[in-house]
Amino acid sequence: MNPEHLVAHFKKLFSTLSGKQLVGLGAIFLAVVGIVVASAYWISTPQYTLLVADMDAETASAVVTKLKDAKVDYHLGDGGRTVSVPVERADELRLQFASGGLPSAGRIGFEIFDRTAFGTTEFLEHVNYRRALEGELARTISTLSEVASARVHIAMAKDSLFINQSEAAKASVVLRLKNNRPLPPGTVHGIAGLVAGSVESLRPESVVILDTYGRPLTKPADDGEAEASGLQLDHQQQLERDLTNRVVALLEPVVGVGRVRVNVAAYLKPDQVEETEELWDPTSVVRSRQTSAETSAVAGATGGVAGARANQPAPLSTSAAPAAGSTATGPATPAAPASAPAAAAVSLPTGPGRTSETTNYEVSRTTRHTVSPRGQLARLSVAVILDDERTTTTPAGGTPQATTKAWDQAGIQRIHGLVAAAVGLNAERGDQLTVENIAFDVPQDAPIAAPPSMGQQMTDALKQQWPMALRGLAILMIAVFALFGVLRPLARRAAALTTTPALPSPAAAAARLPTVQEMEGQIDAELDAAAAAHSRRLPVLTQRVAKLANEEPEQLARIVRGWISEGRK
Repeated sequence: MNPEHLVAHFKKLFSTLSGKQLVGLGAIFLAVVGIVVASAYWISTPQYTLLVADMDAETASAVVTKLKDAKVDYHLGDGGRTVSVPVERADELRLQFASGGLPSAGRIGFEIFDRTAFGTTEFLEHVNYRRALEGELARTISTLSEVASARVHIAMAKDSLFINQSEAAKASVVLRLKNNRPLPPGTVHGIAGLVAGSVESLRPESVVILDTYGRPLTKPADDGEAEASGLQLDHQQQLERDLTNRVVALLEPVVGVGRVRVNVAAYLKPDQVEETEELWDPTSVVRSRQTSAETSAVAGATGGVAGARANQPAPLSTSAAPAAGSTATGPATPAAPASAPAAAAVSLPTGPGRTSETTNYEVSRTTRHTVSPRGQLARLSVAVILDDERTTTTPAGGTPQATTKAWDQAGIQRIHGLVAAAVGLNAERGDQLTVENIAFDVPQDAPIAAPPSMGQQMTDALKQQWPMALRGLAILMIAVFALFGVLRPLARRAAALTTTPALPSPAAAAARLPTVQEMEGQIDAELDAAAAAHSRRLPVLTQRVAKLANEEPEQLARIVRGWISEGRK
C-alpha cells in the first residue's frame, strides 16, 4: 500500500472524529502498546535466585566486585547482606566462588603465609600466626549447620621464669546463630573443645562463647550437677533403647516380625551414695591362753610334824662316798641295788603350791565401706504386648489358610521367663514385668493406585508450569484484544470513510501511460467511428478531456508535458 495513500486515509479518518474521541483513541492505543511492551519485558526478564546470604560488609563487597568483573547481573537485598543472580548462572557462580575461597566472611587464614615478606620481625610473625589461627578457627566453626558466622579472638600464653607470673592461654568466640535458634549444649562443648585443641596450652574452661546478643553459651564450672543430670538422662534413654531392642530381637523369631511391642522404663539413682557399715559377732573366740603353777619343797615326808627337826636338812648318804681315810685304787664299783631306795629317799619332796591360768578372748568385727555412684539402676519396669498367635491350616485339597488364636497361659509364662532373663529382672529390687496378649489392629491393604491418566498428567504439568502458562496466556489475550478490539475497528472505519480510489503508484502509472502517437491514433479512430455524428465530435472530445482532467489530473499533466517536450524537439 502506498504510504502517501495510507496517510491520506488516516487524515480523513481523524477529520471525522472529535477532539475527545481522538484523545480517547490515543489513550487506548498507548495503553495497549504499554501493556504489550511491559508483558514482553516481564517475560524476557530473567528469574533471580539466592547466591550468597548472611554476609558482612567485607564479604559482600568482594562478591559484588567479582560479579561486576564477570559482567553478571545481580540484585542486592536484606541491606546488602544477600546477593541474587539469574537462575541459569547460579550453579556456575557458586562453583567459581568456591574455587576462589568466597565467601570467606572477611577472615584471613593461613594463606597469609603464601606471600613471603622480607624483613619481617619475630613479633610480626607471631601476630600473623595468631591472625591466621583465628581466621581458620572462625571458618571451621562457620561450617556448622547451626552457626551463620563466627569470630574468634585468642590471647596466647605467656611464659615466665617465675611460675606465679606465667599467663595461660585464653580465647573468646562470638557466634551469629541461624534464625536465632538456641545452640545445643553438646555443640557448645564441641566448639570449646575444638578451640582448646587448636591452641597450645589452652584449656576448654578458658574458652568463653557468646552469641551476637551477648548471651553466654558456656556454663560456669558449678553447673556440673546439671551437666551430670543431662548425662544421666542420656544414659537412661540409651539403657531403655538397648533393653527394648534386646527383647524385640529375642521375641520376633518366636511371635513374628512386627507382632510384638516392648516398652522399658528404667529408673536410675539420681544421687551418689556412700555408706560405712560395722558388724560385731557376739560369738567369743579364744585368742590366747596362759597357765602358771607354783610349788614349795620341804624336808622329810610330805605332811610331817612342824618343828625344828622338820626344818633340818636330810642326812647325807654314806654309800655315795668312801669312808674317811680310805683311798680308791680301782675303778668305781657300782652301787648295790639296795642303795636305790636310799637315793630316792634323799630326793626333795614336793610340798603345797599355787596354779593360775589366764585366757584372752576376741570379739570379731567386720567393717564395710560402700560407695555407689549416681546413675545406678534402681528399678526396672518392662511391658510386653503380644499379638494373637497365628497358625496356618491346610484343608484337604484346599489352599493354606491363616488363622489366629489367643496365646495360652503356658505360652505367656514361657515368654515371661524369657523376657525376665533377657533384661535381668530382680524381684528384690522391685522390678516389674508385665506380658499381655492383645490382638493387634491389622490395617486393611491399601488398593494399588492406578497409573495417572493423561488428563492427570497434564494437570500436574500445568501445576508445575502454571507461572509461565499464565504469562503466555496474558500476552495472548492482550495481543488478541489489541488486534480485534483496537486495530481491526480502526481499519474498518478507515475503509468505510474512504470514497476515492487508491492512487496508482508512479511505477504503475508510468507502465500504463500511452504515448502521443497512441493517443493520436485513438483519437483518429474515435473520430472515424463518429463520422456520422460529426456535429457532436467537439463536445464529446471536450467532455472526455474534462473527465480525464478531473479523474486523472496527474496523467493529463504528463500528457501535456509530453506534448510540450515533443514540440520543443
